[in-house]
Amino acid sequence: MMIVDFLRIFVAIFIIVDPVGLLPLFIALTHNYSKKRIERTVQLACLTAAFVLIIFAFAGNIILEIFGVTIPAFRIAGGIIVFIVALEMLQAKRTRLKTTPEEEEKGLEQEEVGIVPIGIPMLAGPGAITTVVVFTSSSQEYTYITVVAIILTLLLTFFILKQAVFIHRILGPTGLNIFTRLMGLILAVISIQFVIDGIKGFLLLS
Repeated sequence: MMIVDFLRIFVAIFIIVDPVGLLPLFIALTHNYSKKRIERTVQLACLTAAFVLIIFAFAGNIILEIFGVTIPAFRIAGGIIVFIVALEMLQAKRTRLKTTPEEEEKGLEQEEVGIVPIGIPMLAGPGAITTVVVFTSSSQEYTYITVVAIILTLLLTFFILKQAVFIHRILGPTGLNIFTRLMGLILAVISIQFVIDGIKGFLLLS
């Protein structure tokens, strides 16, 4: 059961972080970097994203309590946010929940892009943070499972972004679009489940 829970959480986090979908923008931001600098940038981005997501994994429930938000309400809201991301992925679009055109343009002008915009919000954006908080709101056990899933996701992200040019060349624009749409479909199903769980929780509280 724990393995099934872990796989479910890992798949959701990996899809919402979407390192494969980030390849074109990552390549644009680092096109004039040396191999060594790219590796350092990827390392910084993944560490930044891991730090942010793990903080929210442990502090998410506290934040909800401070603002008086119930877990069912957050699950419903989280499901809607994640569904918006999934809908844009199904259309093979870059979601504006991750970066805006202004942020992307500013990123092209920056000397160091590892922390912003790659670490935040490209990897650890609102969708990823919401997904983490939804999962960790279930129990303490789920918090630890989610943290392991975050670490594994960002380890894979490190290797994917490190080989960004090679993977992008292999997949090509068509391959990237197909992959993005498939991941979007899975994410859409997960987001609907968030909403269903939220409604069930609300009815139990009523």
